[in-house]
Amino acid sequence: PPPPPPPGPPPASGLLRRSAPARRSQLRRFNWDALPQHRVVGRQNIWTAQTDVAHIAIDTSRMEELFASSQAQGVKPTRQHSPHRGARTEISILDAKRSMNVGIFLKQFKRPVADIVTDIKQGVAAMYGADLLTELRKMLPEKEEVKQLRAFDGDRGLLCEADRFMLLLVHVPSYVELLDSLVLREEFGPLLATLSVAVGTLTQAAGEILHCEELRTVLYLVLRTGNHMNAGGYAGNAFGYKMTSLLKLVDTRANKPGMNLMHFVVMEVEKNDKKLLDFPNKLQSIGPASRILQQETERDFEKLKQKLAMVKGSVHKLPEIREQMEDFIQGAEGQLQQLQAALEELQVVSCDLANYLCEEQQHFQLEECCRIFTVFGEKFLKAKEDNRQRRAGERRRRQREEAAAKRLSIASCSHRELGVPGLESLLLGPGSASGRLPRSRSLRQFPAGVPGTAGDGGPEEVRRLREVSERLMGRRVAGGPNKLGRDSLSPASPLSRARPRSLPPGVAPAHSRGPPAPAPAPARTA
Repeated sequence: PPPPPPPGPPPASGLLRRSAPARRSQLRRFNWDALPQHRVVGRQNIWTAQTDVAHIAIDTSRMEELFASSQAQGVKPTRQHSPHRGARTEISILDAKRSMNVGIFLKQFKRPVADIVTDIKQGVAAMYGADLLTELRKMLPEKEEVKQLRAFDGDRGLLCEADRFMLLLVHVPSYVELLDSLVLREEFGPLLATLSVAVGTLTQAAGEILHCEELRTVLYLVLRTGNHMNAGGYAGNAFGYKMTSLLKLVDTRANKPGMNLMHFVVMEVEKNDKKLLDFPNKLQSIGPASRILQQETERDFEKLKQKLAMVKGSVHKLPEIREQMEDFIQGAEGQLQQLQAALEELQVVSCDLANYLCEEQQHFQLEECCRIFTVFGEKFLKAKEDNRQRRAGERRRRQREEAAAKRLSIASCSHRELGVPGLESLLLGPGSASGRLPRSRSLRQFPAGVPGTAGDGGPEEVRRLREVSERLMGRRVAGGPNKLGRDSLSPASPLSRARPRSLPPGVAPAHSRGPPAPAPAPARTA
């Protein structure tokens, strides 16, 4: 490559050379933040202090080799073109980052930039919306860029789309104030509606807490419960409590598994008046109000009020936007006055609620109070459902126990009247643990002469008692039909056909065996 050209004479007054030698190819752009001239020239800074830099040179050939654009690298020139046949080079005045953001902004509309500027000039902002206008307001050029745009007198067709849009916009009279007024007009309605709903919800929630008699009764019952539990201690005999104490009811566990103090409070409330159980349903606004910050709502109102005052001052100074904004400003002022009256009412109600709950006004937060009562209501309803399920489970358990007791209890009124011992007393006697009837309570021990008893020889009664005893005990009572008398069982009964199990030869029955013979002594050896 040819050697670099010799450096020129040093700049006057120590200022570094701003112009670069002509390059032979298109290089990639270095997106830096260049300082404007008025911030460098005539001041003592790093750029004016360097005087002995004339000997510094750069290898431009190497630079072009390394940083040539991809388009320049991919095309090998075969012939030289005349300047009028070359590609058009766009001119950029804006900062590279700002130009890119403006270009992205303009691509959303797919409209000529001149039409967009005309809409802004005429106050037609509905199709753009407050968000896009706010975004455009943030991308406006700085003062130096505005000066360069207004001083540009070249071919506007050489400017890129973003620069051409800003060039047209900066020539609109009072374009900054016009954009501010359009942004306010587009965002005023939604902001005002949001603030009005927030203020109304907070006011209604405070009123519901103040006028809910069921809630007041429940809180009083909690007070009596706590005083009884803390009697004799430092926390006993209290006249009231902070509302945050309501959230600690579930932390006091009961001796019964799965129960806490909240379950007990719910049971006591139900005993006193079942209508009190539905008090959470009468506090419909405290849930939404717990998600609204009162102080933030008041700050947003003040910001909106200041924006309107600023635009109103600009309108009076700039007659070109007075016709567009005068009617809007009059209507907005009236709406802000109504909202301010609602905010004042909210502050009064909030102070009343703080005094009603014996809370400190300087530390009282309405949304926090609503959150406490929301959580308390949810846990109250959950404890109510837990109690219902627990009662249902206990009722089912009692029914099972009663059914089991009914199956075991078979004593009849007729036997009690005749003085006959019931079968239950027979089965539950001293020998019942072994699963068989004792001899003293056998069925043939019934008193004789009583009609329908075993002693009387009634086969139907004896059969019924025998079947019941076998079903309850799960086994047959030892003994054959001969123990109940000759006429106790019919020949067709299954019990009469029972036969004793045969034993192996030489083995005597257990009842006929005597005591075991002693083992023979071992023989002595000499």
